[in-house]
Formats: sequence, C-alpha cells, structure tokens
Amino acid sequence: MTTEDELALRTTLERLIDSDPLSEAASAGLNEVIDKVEPLLAGGRLNRVVELLSVLADVVDLADTHMIEHSMKVFEEAVDGYWSVSNAARMAGNEVIHMKEPPSLLGLLRMAGKPEVRRGLALILATAGALGRGRLVYDSVDPAGA
Repeated sequence: MTTEDELALRTTLERLIDSDPLSEAASAGLNEVIDKVEPLLAGGRLNRVVELLSVLADVVDLADTHMIEHSMKVFEEAVDGYWSVSNAARMAGNEVIHMKEPPSLLGLLRMAGKPEVRRGLALILATAGALGRGRLVYDSVDPAGA
C-alpha cells in the first residue's frame, strides 16, 4: 500500500470518526483501530495479512470431499505412527529401567533370539536400507559430485 493509499484510508476513517452519527464510544473505538492499523500499513504487514487471508480463501475454495478425506487419512496415519513409536519407546524404556545391569554382548544375542526383537531389528535395518538407497539416488543426481 502506497503512502497515498494510507493517507486516503486515514482521511476516510477520520471523516467517519468526526461525523455526527457516531457515538463517543464508537469514535474512541475507531481511533484505537486507526492507531493499531497504522504501523501495519506503514510496515507493509497488513498486505501480508490480506495475502494470507487470500491464500486461506483459495484453500477453502479448492477443498473438496476427496481432498478432506485424504488429508484426514494422512493425519490419522501420522497420529497412529507416532502413537505406535512412542508407545514402543515407552515400553522399551520401562524394560531397560528395570534391568539390574546392562546386558552383556551374550545377553544382547540372547535378546535377539526373541521373534519380536528380530522383527524390530528387521524393521530398523530395512528403514536404514531405504534411507541409504534414497541417499545414493541423491548422490548420483548431484551435479557437483560432492
């Protein structure tokens, strides 16, 4: 908003304040609004607020049933994943806290004999492999070769 626009807005608001139909409370309220809006206009921040509202209105216009259902599904899956990981970490932490001493190397190998531990290790190793494959793809595309 240019300085001319700001001046025109201020003049219009001052005319509203000075007009007869407004009560003293309304005039005081408009003066307060002008005082709060003036720095936003001067710094160009009010423009950003208007642009943000415009983007929000566009999202609301574009949102259809399929988009909302898909977003909810993604949200539910994210919450479910977070809950599963945090629950597993809490349970594992509880088991480790109640150990009298840390397991030896042989004790760790004995733990690996349990099917649930092997499944967890397989998940961790598969995740590490997927991350490694993704990194190799990025390295091969890197034009700098670094």
